[in-house]
Amino acid sequence: MTSPTQILKGVFTRWLTVVLVTVAFSLNFLGVVQAAGERDPAAETFIRGLGDQAIIILDDETSTENEKTEAFSHLVVNNTDIRAIGKFTLGQYRRTLTPAELEDFLDLFKNFTENFYKKRLGEYSGERLNVKGSLVRSAKDVIVMSELRFAFAEEPLEVNWRLRKQDGQYAIRDLQVVGIWLALEQRSQFTSVIANNGGRIDALLDSLREMVNNGEGFDYQPTKANNS
Repeated sequence: MTSPTQILKGVFTRWLTVVLVTVAFSLNFLGVVQAAGERDPAAETFIRGLGDQAIIILDDETSTENEKTEAFSHLVVNNTDIRAIGKFTLGQYRRTLTPAELEDFLDLFKNFTENFYKKRLGEYSGERLNVKGSLVRSAKDVIVMSELRFAFAEEPLEVNWRLRKQDGQYAIRDLQVVGIWLALEQRSQFTSVIANNGGRIDALLDSLREMVNNGEGFDYQPTKANNS
């Protein structure tokens, strides 16, 4: 029987690896292509800007490796709406949490994200990000379309960024990878863990806490990007 912790490892691996690779290597930006519908050039610049900042961090010869990983993880986390994503992944169970339980979950969610970046930084090379355009869905909702090209794969990986725009500022809210919105997948996995444990939120909290305390690292070796 698959444990709650094993389930969570899988979904976090898929989601966070894409975030890490895409942001870290957007220095190899290939150019912006006109997209159908209304575009948001500022949103496209936001994604490119994250890559520029990441490269400054990675190329800083005056910093230690620990300082670089710390700065990089903070860069990504600070530009991602972690709280909104975390709340969304709880689905209908969010209403059952006490304020203290919700804050506990959000802290664990954030800490796990930071730990993952620290573990994975420096493991990738040769990736290239092609920002193809953007589409304004509403005044606060923008999709930035891109594709990620790997050194070891012939076919690119399509990655769409869903951004939240608030007071002129952008934050990452979700990623769509080969047609799958990953926050939706996370919500399915999280709610499954809770449901399979009699609706107990502490089953999810205990699993997350175990991974955070162990500083979990994952063996994720994608073989080839595809559109299936």
